Amino acid sequence: MAERKDLSLICGAADLAGHVLVKMHTDQTAIVNTVTSTDLVIGVTKANAKVGDPVGITPLNEGGTIEMMAGGAIAAGAEVYADDDGKVTELPAGAGDYRKIGIAMKAASGDGSIVEVLPVDCVTVTTVT
Repeated sequence: MAERKDLSLICGAADLAGHVLVKMHTDQTAIVNTVTSTDLVIGVTKANAKVGDPVGITPLNEGGTIEMMAGGAIAAGAEVYADDDGKVTELPAGAGDYRKIGIAMKAASGDGSIVEVLPVDCVTVTTVT
């Protein structure tokens, strides 16, 4: 099995917390923490980073689980989706399009807690009407 290859990019338009979902910025070197249902998530930050500093990223396309920041309480075994500030949540009840990230391997107690997620089918967008 190949060793996991982490990414190192430059933190883009805003400081980033550790364990949040990120995407590529249009200059393809910076990353931003404004993940929404329409964004393609590339990975999860390994630690906090200030604008202009390098930031380590664990890619979603590598095998295994990744620790991510929860945007609320999450049940073990629940599918999780990207919210608009780089955290993961269970499928919201409100109408909208939500990008699936994976499955919570353990429960998360609430907003800001860390949850272990198995990335699965990260390109699917679920529509709630």
